[in-house]
Amino acid sequence: MRLIFRHKAIVLITLVAVLFLYGNAQDPKEKQDKQQKQEKKDETFETIRVDTDLVSIDVTVKDKSGKRGAAGLRAEDFVIYEDGIRQKITNFSASDVPFNLTLLIDTSGSTTDDLLNIRRAARRFLEELRSEDQIAVVQFNREVDLMQKLTSNRSQIDLALSRFKSGGGTSFYDALNLVIDDVFNEVDGRKAIVALTDGVDSYGFNTFDQILPELEKSGTIVYVLELDTEAYTEARMLRDCTDTTHFEFSEKQLQKYLKDYVVGGKEEDFQKHCSLGRMERMQINQKLYQSAHKELREMTNKTGGRLYQVKDLGKLDPVYSEIAGEIRTQYSLGYYPANEKHDGKYRTLRVEVKRPGYVGQTRPGYRAPLD
Repeated sequence: MRLIFRHKAIVLITLVAVLFLYGNAQDPKEKQDKQQKQEKKDETFETIRVDTDLVSIDVTVKDKSGKRGAAGLRAEDFVIYEDGIRQKITNFSASDVPFNLTLLIDTSGSTTDDLLNIRRAARRFLEELRSEDQIAVVQFNREVDLMQKLTSNRSQIDLALSRFKSGGGTSFYDALNLVIDDVFNEVDGRKAIVALTDGVDSYGFNTFDQILPELEKSGTIVYVLELDTEAYTEARMLRDCTDTTHFEFSEKQLQKYLKDYVVGGKEEDFQKHCSLGRMERMQINQKLYQSAHKELREMTNKTGGRLYQVKDLGKLDPVYSEIAGEIRTQYSLGYYPANEKHDGKYRTLRVEVKRPGYVGQTRPGYRAPLD
């Protein structure tokens, strides 16, 4: 038994020694290839980690009058400052890069009488865009419908526009959420939303405070054509509840009014529209439009877009033309921040254009990642 045990031990020791010698006697080229593969793997991991810190911004360039864009600029024509510190531009693309754009159209009751004008103006807008630009179409009232996913096929887009149908209520923030999650979720490159709405949200799950950070995080520019529907809506809010053409405040709207404007108010006093007096209805309608305007302006400012107030739906063409012109004179710039901290803090942005007589417009800042 001892002899057998000693024999097994000798065999085991010999096997370990052979494996050790073999490992150290590998072909030098084979060891070098193995090391290079590991270094390449480490390098790839590092590149992926660094790329997540890249800050990308879209810059609109115009003359100081705001009427004329600038084409043919190069990376050296721009200077980017983050929190007042100049950054090194590492990525640059000119305005001829295709654009991803979503037309977001309000088809709620306040726009019912103007759907023909809305369709005509939207089709006119498409003519201003380049053939390679990709367009999605979303309509919203109480429901939100993705009428057409991103495509450069103008026939499909035109068909989507022809299928608009009006309905009651306005789920504006849910519509924005759908664009972020379903249209732009896996899209690279420049992204913009052109929304035609009065901005008075009345239904849905999302709120302004929830959707604004998501828009900023997605890098999507928001342009809003703000419709003037306040008088139209007020007249119908004041109608008797037995009138089939009357409008009602939704529970979401009444809760917003109570939270934002009523000090010490009782929730039970703002449960039903038809129990409100005439003056109360006028007051609530006015304040809801006031809040909507404030939120639309903040949304466009913080995403680097613009707010256009539209008094006449029959005169949308010049506004759409101006937006298309801005898109054609935009530049995409990228840099890796000198401040490498992942602290989740807000950082200000400022862009200078070196070409005399021109200015650059972009979003005012962004929030750093948080580990």
